[in-house]
Amino acid sequence: MGCRNEIGLGYCGIACVLCDLYKKGCPGCAEGIAGGFECSIGRCAADRRVEGCHVCPEYPCGENLIQDKRSKAFTRYIQEFGSQAFINRLSENCANGISYSTNAKRTECDDYDRCETEREMIDLLKNGRSSPR
Repeated sequence: MGCRNEIGLGYCGIACVLCDLYKKGCPGCAEGIAGGFECSIGRCAADRRVEGCHVCPEYPCGENLIQDKRSKAFTRYIQEFGSQAFINRLSENCANGISYSTNAKRTECDDYDRCETEREMIDLLKNGRSSPR
C-alpha cells in the first residue's frame, strides 16, 4: 500500500486508511461522525470535544478498539511526539519499505503487527529497521 497520510488520523490514533468506515466512504472522523457514521470511539471523542484518545483524560478506557497493542503503541507515540510526527514517521517508514497494511488480516503482511510488544512497535516507528527483511 502506498502511504496515504493526507487523510490523517482517526480519533483512535489509527491512520484513517486502515479504518473499515473509511473503506465505506467515511471522509474522516469529525466529518464522518457529524454525517452519521457510527463509531463508538469517534462519538465519544466528538462528545468530549477532544482531538482524539491521546488527549482524553479518560484514556485508557474500555473501548475494545484501543485495547490492541497497535492502538496502544500508536496512541503512546502520539502522546509523546504529536500527531504530525506520527504521520511523518509512518510515511518515512513506508518509503523505506516498512509495511502499514490495510488488509483485514494485516498480521500476515504488516511490519508493525509483527512486533511482539508495544515497546518494539514504538521503536520501529522511531527508528525504522536497521536491515531489510
